[in-house]
Amino acid sequence: MFPPALSLFCLAVVFILGHPKQMGSTPIDTTMQSNQTNPLTSHVLDQAIGRPAAGVRVLLFKQENGQWRQISEQLTNDDGRIGNIISAEEFTPAIYRLNFDTLSYYQRQGQKTFYPFIDIVFEIERPDEHYHVPILLSAYGFSTYRGS
Repeated sequence: MFPPALSLFCLAVVFILGHPKQMGSTPIDTTMQSNQTNPLTSHVLDQAIGRPAAGVRVLLFKQENGQWRQISEQLTNDDGRIGNIISAEEFTPAIYRLNFDTLSYYQRQGQKTFYPFIDIVFEIERPDEHYHVPILLSAYGFSTYRGS
């Protein structure tokens, strides 16, 4: 029987480096797998309180023939995140719009906001890549960028 510290060390090595039978084999690229199953994500942070904005309703629309078609609707989780907004099959080159219902979020907190909703419109040209659209939010301002 090995001493407990050595057993833990061996488990850590296997966890970090992989099982000895797998060493030398080609590593599996999980990046593309996650991009294909979850190509678009978002994160809403309330910069006024320095915390994630939980419970923000987010709608995704896709522009088709000059019209907006709703794809999905979700609420941000306790960490202010949403994922699985659109399937990889439906994530094709197009113009998309994320709509963030900030009015309901601030009403639940007993606050007013200058921006009752935020629409972020963006164009996808390479759907094989992962796109992350975060929002830094306050009652009187917001910012966004293409994250990773």
